[in-house]
Amino acid sequence: MKDVRKLVPRTPPEGLLEWAAERHKELDQDGLLIETEWAQDWSLEVMLDEWAENRKVRAIRATCSACKESGLLWRGRDGRGEWGFIHPGTWTEGEGGEVCADGDKTTCPWCGESVIVRRKADVRKKGWFVAAERHVMSASVLGKDRLLTLTGWTVQRRITAAAGRQLVAIPAEAYVFSAEDCAQLMGWVNSYSGTTGYSIQYTRSWRQPKDWVERWGSERGVFGLTPELVADSCLPHCKLDRYMAEPRRHAARYPVAWLRLCQKHPNAESLLVHGLPDVLDELIAEQTAEPDWKKNKRGELELPEIRWSETRPAQMLGLTRDELAMARSRCWGTLFWRLFTQAKDAGETLTDADIAHAFYLGDENVLDLVGRGPVGKSLRYLLRQIERAGVEPEDEDPQPEGVIDVSILLDYWRMAELTGRDLADPDVRWPEDLLEAHDRMSDAVTQFEARELASKFRIRRKQLARYAFQWRGLLIRPAASQRELVAEGDALHHCVGTYAKDHANGKTAIFFIRRAKAPRKSFYTLELNEGKLVVRQNRGRRNCARTKEVEELEAVWLAWLKAGAPRDAKGRPVVPEQSKQKEVTAA
Repeated sequence: MKDVRKLVPRTPPEGLLEWAAERHKELDQDGLLIETEWAQDWSLEVMLDEWAENRKVRAIRATCSACKESGLLWRGRDGRGEWGFIHPGTWTEGEGGEVCADGDKTTCPWCGESVIVRRKADVRKKGWFVAAERHVMSASVLGKDRLLTLTGWTVQRRITAAAGRQLVAIPAEAYVFSAEDCAQLMGWVNSYSGTTGYSIQYTRSWRQPKDWVERWGSERGVFGLTPELVADSCLPHCKLDRYMAEPRRHAARYPVAWLRLCQKHPNAESLLVHGLPDVLDELIAEQTAEPDWKKNKRGELELPEIRWSETRPAQMLGLTRDELAMARSRCWGTLFWRLFTQAKDAGETLTDADIAHAFYLGDENVLDLVGRGPVGKSLRYLLRQIERAGVEPEDEDPQPEGVIDVSILLDYWRMAELTGRDLADPDVRWPEDLLEAHDRMSDAVTQFEARELASKFRIRRKQLARYAFQWRGLLIRPAASQRELVAEGDALHHCVGTYAKDHANGKTAIFFIRRAKAPRKSFYTLELNEGKLVVRQNRGRRNCARTKEVEELEAVWLAWLKAGAPRDAKGRPVVPEQSKQKEVTAA
């Protein structure tokens, strides 16, 4: 896009500051400037002592920007060691009062307005400090090409060193739209200071980067945006005023992303006006909230769930005309729209009553039902189960295992399939008491997995039997069962018992090192990487390191494994020559 830096004004439009102050009450923040001052000591001790000499003490001079009142307050130190004033409204006899120091937010001792405390000496360096800051956006049409321009302003409430109040607008960003393209203007840069770190520094002129990302994000309103202004722009059919209008379910809008979407897909306007605007809002909010959006290319949106090749709103949403009318009457959001369309793609057309049941269920995991069973019947079944279980008292929180929801039903189905139950049987798929059936199925799965794990251990023991080895009074053999692994961990006080499933599934290999004279007494536990023939760890009691004899055994055993684990005619391991041992007794 052409250079538009000189086209966009850097002075705020008339009425912007008043509009921003009205919408953002936080900008009405005031300040309390404090400085140390010598004052006459009028403490009670001095007043009662007729022989006391005239003396001065350090006090705090505080000036409020709201009421312009200025006065002396007692000086004190807070818990951070910072000097400040003792707030008279918090003073109690014998306990003192709250100390308010630089940066604290409190109330004015005289008028009671909310104020931010700042040291006057620090404020004098710049002439003012920022008590509050908000970001707003304005719309305008510029140039002979009627370019629709959105300008982002940083509105600051400044408190001067003289306790004056200022409201200023700083041009931060601008987005200039033609019929097909968009240019970004930047009014700030990232700066770094050794004392304050990274910060934003506003520039005196616009920058127009060639490649840019949309950073402004959401807005609740745009100053100066009217239907007449949009109609007079180069994008008369974008319906930006309609998109930003309230009320809708989601108050936040993304004006830059919306205009970029309209440039790429002009039929987005019909989706907003005649389709499901709440669905559109949520889809845009979802994509702009994703981490990848921070790397977006020139603010372009991709909403892949919308059928952009279609022109009619119903077809764009994957609905018929009657289905769209039903969705609009119920004000569907993305959850119910996705539930309906995904179930429809899976071969099940949900009714209006089914969607109402999903609403009453109030479970965001209803989408997981699609493809796992009949959605409509599942919703009715869950509601009946909830009614059967009764309502929890308001003062009691339900137990996690006692909540009837979609995840409980899906977990029950998963366990039923795992144990070989036939879900085509209605009595299996729809048990009379879901929670009780879930508990029974959980016990069955535990028993099933125990039997399956024992079978895997037997197979694993046969696979690793060829690695059994004995040398100089020490032997190595594979773990034989889960019970043996747990007993090993208990005896040596380490965590090998948790490796049972990984060992049985072949993800690792656990071996026991024993003394040949005491083959049943735990000594050391070794974990082997079978693929690389590397010892991952070898630990003794309480994870102690290997002894010298165990290190020697490990080295000879690994050398034997890397040589192919050879054995003689009698099945005895043949140790490689470099170990200086020709034969060892068979394990």
